[in-house]
Amino acid sequence: MNEKHVLKLPQDLKEQLGVEPGTQVKVHIGADEIKITTQKPVEIRKRRWGVIILTAIMTAIFLGYFLTRKIYQISLVGSESVATMVLVLTTISGFLSFAAAFIQLKHQSGSAVEAVSWRNFPTVALSCTLISFMLMAGLFWIAGNLFKGATFDLFTSTALFALITSVEVQAVNSIVPQLSSRLLTNIFIAVIVSGVILAMISNQNLYWWKHNLSFLGTNQAVASWEFNLALIFAGLILLALVDYLFASLKRVFPKSRQLLVLRILLTLLAIDLALVGVFPNNTQMHTLHTRVAGYLIFLVLALIFGIKWLLPDISKDFLHTSWMIAAALLAGEILFQVVGYLSLTAFEIMAFLLAFSWLVMLFERLNDYLEPIQNRQYIIK
Repeated sequence: MNEKHVLKLPQDLKEQLGVEPGTQVKVHIGADEIKITTQKPVEIRKRRWGVIILTAIMTAIFLGYFLTRKIYQISLVGSESVATMVLVLTTISGFLSFAAAFIQLKHQSGSAVEAVSWRNFPTVALSCTLISFMLMAGLFWIAGNLFKGATFDLFTSTALFALITSVEVQAVNSIVPQLSSRLLTNIFIAVIVSGVILAMISNQNLYWWKHNLSFLGTNQAVASWEFNLALIFAGLILLALVDYLFASLKRVFPKSRQLLVLRILLTLLAIDLALVGVFPNNTQMHTLHTRVAGYLIFLVLALIFGIKWLLPDISKDFLHTSWMIAAALLAGEILFQVVGYLSLTAFEIMAFLLAFSWLVMLFERLNDYLEPIQNRQYIIK
C-alpha cells in the first residue's frame, strides 16, 4: 500500500497554483529549490486532442498517398511500404509533437523544461527524433526479416500506421515534461549506442571488423550516414548537456575555476566528437579524421588525469575507478602499438567502451550535485 503524503498550503498559494483540496500534485525537491507541479484537466484534454488531430492528419496523408498511387496492397517494408511511410510521417509527427509540447511547457511556470535553454531546443528535439527514427528503423528491419514478403490491404495498413503514429506522439508528449540533465544523459547514451549497433548490424556482411570501427562511417559501408549522424548528434547532445548542467552547477559552486576548466574541456570533447562524424574516414578525409579522433583520446585522458583537481569533493571510489580506466587505456595502447597483440578494431572498441563508460559515470556524478531530489505525490489539504 503506497504511503499518502498531505501538503498544507496557504490559501493564496492554492489560488496561484489553481488547485483545490484533494488535488494531486508532484513536489520536486532540488538542491536549492522546491517546485510544485500539477496537470490540470484542461491541459490533459488539450494534449489528448493534439494527439488525435496530429494522428488523423498524418493518417489522412498516408491514405491519400496510396489512393493517389492506386496501391491497394501495401508491403510491410520496401520503397513504398508501411515502414517507409512510418519512418517519414511518424518521425515528422514525433518532431512536431515534441516542438509543440516544449514550447507550451516553456511558457508554463514551474515546469522542468524551464531549465532547458532555447538554444538547446533544436539539438534536443532533433536528437529525440533521431532516436525515434533509429528505433523504428531497427524494429522494421527485424520485422522485415521475420515476415519476408508480408503485405496488407489498404484498410489494415492504414490502421497499423495510425496505431504506430498515435503511440509515437503520446510517447513524446510524456517525455517532454520530464526533460532533465539525467534524461539528456540517457538520450546521449541511447544515440551513440543505437547508432553504433545499427551500423554494425547493417554492415555485418561486409566484415567491417576486419577493417576498423571507423569503417562504419566510410563510403564503403552500408548506410554510413546512420553512424556519422549518430556521432554528430551525440556531440550536439553532449554540448547541450554540458550547457544545461554547468548553468545549474553555477548556483551550487559559484565562481569555481575548476568547474570552468571542466566545462571547457567537456565542450571541446563534444565538438570533437561531432567532428569525428562530420569528417568520416574516407580516403580524402583520412588525415583529418585520424587527427580529430586522436584529439578525442587526449581530451578524455586529460579529463581523467585532472579529475581530482577539476571536480569538487571527488569521492575516492570515483577517483580509483578513474585511475583504473586510465590504466586500462594506457595498457591497451601498449598492447596495440608496442606489443601488437590487439588488432586496430579491438583496440578502438575497447578504448571506446572505457572512455564512454567513464564519461557516463562523470555525468552521473555531476547530476548527483544537482539532484539530491525526491519526487513525491502529495494531496492538497
